[in-house]
Amino acid sequence: MIRSCLKASRTFISHCPVALSHDAVSQPVLVRRGLSMGLWPFSASPRDFSLPNASWNAEMRQVYDHYTALCEVKTEDSEETGPWHKLPSYNRSLKHAAGGVYLSKLIQSKARLFTRNKKEYGAAFEYVIFMNKQEKRCVCAFQAGHLLEGPPGHVHGGAIATMIDTVTGTLAGYLVGPVMTANLNINYRSPIPLGGVVLIHSALDRLEGKKIFVNCRVTSTDESKLHTEATALFISVNMGHLFGM
Repeated sequence: MIRSCLKASRTFISHCPVALSHDAVSQPVLVRRGLSMGLWPFSASPRDFSLPNASWNAEMRQVYDHYTALCEVKTEDSEETGPWHKLPSYNRSLKHAAGGVYLSKLIQSKARLFTRNKKEYGAAFEYVIFMNKQEKRCVCAFQAGHLLEGPPGHVHGGAIATMIDTVTGTLAGYLVGPVMTANLNINYRSPIPLGGVVLIHSALDRLEGKKIFVNCRVTSTDESKLHTEATALFISVNMGHLFGM
């Protein structure tokens, strides 16, 4: 499963919320106008933040165990890789920016992926994504920390939007390569209790050239309650273009 996850991480390094977070991938060095920089300008010291930790409640762990079991299909003779794969998630450290985008060393040293910028376990975004490439869909288990409060005792709508963008963008990037968000349409149906666990289901609708259309539902873990639903449009991009190369 680890090999599958590392292989998967190479395919969707693009989408800003999550895909760019895969700093475990080393890439060739580019030379442009006398300057050298790595194609993927991120730290090479990965730490997977999507593994269970002490802040996860029983419901979060139960979902994790359920989908982890689906990642490996056990038979009498051997263990084979199943249709599901757990995707790693890193905090990402920005090292360079090219193409007219010059960041100070202070910004570079402090830059972190938005959903992984808290070292305190359980404080903000606790989540893990499982991908099913065969069915072109993924599922994310999301536990909202105490720093994500909006309405008293409930998760801020912006935090929910962040997670929807993260999950749908991860799916799009996994399936087609580097993407960026073009449109996100969200309908909030029912508030999510702070500290609660929900499932974020995302599936591919269709492909139209460079356009990737994705749908999303946020439900209770037993899927009996719909909290949010959304549609998203992503555009396939070239990473070199993103960094002005």
